[in-house]
Amino acid sequence: MTSNDAAHSQRSPSMASSGSSQYSDYSTTSSTDSYDVSSAETHGALKREISDLCHTRVDLSKFVEVVWGLDRPTTELILKLPLPLEASNDICGYKSIESDSQRRGPFIALTKKLLAAVQGSALCVDTPCDAPGSTAVVWYAECNSSVTGTTRKGDSLTMMTTWPSAAPDLESPTLAVAKHIMAMARPRIEMISASSGTQCHGTDLAAASALPQAQVSNGSKLAQTLKRSREETQCDGPGRQSKRQRLEEELDPIGSSLLQLASLARGCLASTSRLWVTGLVIDDCKITATYFDRNVVACAAPFHFDEEPAKLALVIYAMSMCSRSAAGFDPHLRSWASHTTGSVTTAMERDLERPVDDVVGSFFEFPSAIDEMQEPSSVLSPTQCFRVTGWIHKPHELIGRSTMVYKIQRLSEDNTVSKEDFVLKLSWPPESRTSEINVLRELKKKVPERLHAHLPNVEFATTFTAEQLSLPWLKLGLELSPENNEARVLRVLASSYYDKLWEAGSIEVFKQAWLDCVECHHEAWKRGGVLHRDLSDSNIMISRRGGDPKGLLNDWDMASFIEAIADKTSSAHNHNRTGTLPFMALDLIYPTTWHTVHPREHWYRHDLESFFYILVWAAIHYNLKEKTRDEEVHPSLVPWTSGDANTHAMAKYSFLRPDDRAALAYRDIKPGFEDVLKDWIRPLRKLIKASRESYGVALESETPSDVFDYSTCGGVLTFETFMAALKQTPRVWDDEVALP
Repeated sequence: MTSNDAAHSQRSPSMASSGSSQYSDYSTTSSTDSYDVSSAETHGALKREISDLCHTRVDLSKFVEVVWGLDRPTTELILKLPLPLEASNDICGYKSIESDSQRRGPFIALTKKLLAAVQGSALCVDTPCDAPGSTAVVWYAECNSSVTGTTRKGDSLTMMTTWPSAAPDLESPTLAVAKHIMAMARPRIEMISASSGTQCHGTDLAAASALPQAQVSNGSKLAQTLKRSREETQCDGPGRQSKRQRLEEELDPIGSSLLQLASLARGCLASTSRLWVTGLVIDDCKITATYFDRNVVACAAPFHFDEEPAKLALVIYAMSMCSRSAAGFDPHLRSWASHTTGSVTTAMERDLERPVDDVVGSFFEFPSAIDEMQEPSSVLSPTQCFRVTGWIHKPHELIGRSTMVYKIQRLSEDNTVSKEDFVLKLSWPPESRTSEINVLRELKKKVPERLHAHLPNVEFATTFTAEQLSLPWLKLGLELSPENNEARVLRVLASSYYDKLWEAGSIEVFKQAWLDCVECHHEAWKRGGVLHRDLSDSNIMISRRGGDPKGLLNDWDMASFIEAIADKTSSAHNHNRTGTLPFMALDLIYPTTWHTVHPREHWYRHDLESFFYILVWAAIHYNLKEKTRDEEVHPSLVPWTSGDANTHAMAKYSFLRPDDRAALAYRDIKPGFEDVLKDWIRPLRKLIKASRESYGVALESETPSDVFDYSTCGGVLTFETFMAALKQTPRVWDDEVALP
């Protein structure tokens, strides 16, 4: 799965850096919405991920205005509105309940009354979200594993709401349409409200209550103000936090409830195309409004609704008024194509006011004017339209590159779809990193044309900055620094669809594809001045365009120009620990402490080492005839997927040494790979072992780098020695020279 960029990973020294992928999960093509919101392992990983990027105590009024779009005058009026007597009584009743699992109902009733109080005031005239008289459709489930990922009965209760416009036969709405998320502490309870599509102006009460809207008049029930004294609304009971609890939270604001909400936010962002998601952490009477995107986590200053019930009324009302765009849904994703040839109905127009139920079958649309692949004069259509036909990859991290990949077809202006399949990739790399399209453009200028068939064919590419996307955190007044924020951009790239390496179909096609990529990679480095730096079995692919299958080296978004890598001040040097865990070179997993002897760099030989690990991995996991790979990692290679540097490094050291680690793996070589083991894997293992020994001797003697070439282990590991070990003669790729 995709992980954070190396710069962010370096903040957690116990974890190996992984610029593109981190193989803590073997599956790279997940289509499930299952995200475990309760496990200690999940919470631990999330805490490491967001610990430096979590901003707390944002002014609540500013949060409501910037994130949810409620204007400041309305905010001030709500804070002065009268409070129904019943709401005050409900607060006391809520706090008197000792069992947190029984507090859900009273909290719902309270939010219902507070929202009704706001709606019943002279502030606004609310408009129903659907037909007159319709009410929200409610789903309630225990341990809904399709949403929470939990399997233990009673461990996690989920409550979700949607609207009558949704399909009535759905068992439950999915995270793809969750408007807001809520986590209630002890026990873990998530409340998810599905977006209605229109500005709900109150009917979106289901975001908090999942109950039909109550009608409250401006009568005697509004006699007392929300600005009542603390004594009038404060009741003794289990809901009161101790001073010790509050002190602990101030010292460590990232508690289990926030991590639970963060886990749910991760699922929301991965279930559709979404820019951000917001929600509430409910811990006893304390409420924290929280914002999540791929850059930061921002928490409003918490408040206690038993002391300040007006703030809860404000938050619930703002959430109910929140539009589709203010909820963070991608404006480029729509349920139908804008240049449809049929008539546009009212129902179709209303569909655009709510998020799509399923990305598959929906459409991404981008203005052609922003296409980095075309000159403005060559644009034939004002819109680039892509129909999603399937998922290829979902991210499992919250903050970071978070690459999402869809299988798509192009849609022309006459509404016909392409016969050829394409891939749409959306990712959030650091703004400082060179874009993949720039890398490919430069490569194709410098390498011989016949090598272009081994590089991805890009059809469309564009980049959005945080400012262009109007990400709310920009206006929250956060105190930003290099330590707590790394500017990211959204890169969109559409390219031709290629087969995975395990879909080769035969050992002959597999070997040719792997070898093609080894040579293409070398030419890109030698002639193009570009080092890939993120080789994995998922980006060595097979192109069947134009005849015979050939290897294609994909995913250049972590690549860097060699000059930039050598420049100690460049962003490329700052991101030099990159890769996908099972295939990362030893030096990158466990960097030497002998940095005074030679600089820490990602060298060409590190990518050669990755090619070797890919070969081993394939021989043990690929079922070529079936065009599949094993779902479970072979026991002998499980440590290769570990993010713990010591565990990972020792496993690969052991594999290179003459012990039984390699023998265990070789024993289960897949049918068809016997000759690959004998002719390629064993010789390459011997070569890499020799290079490690040469490198170790030089390190131990502290040989200066002007005497010993650390980038090649003293000349032991080079492209030439690598090909010689394979007994392969490198091809001459110049256009004027005929290939053998």
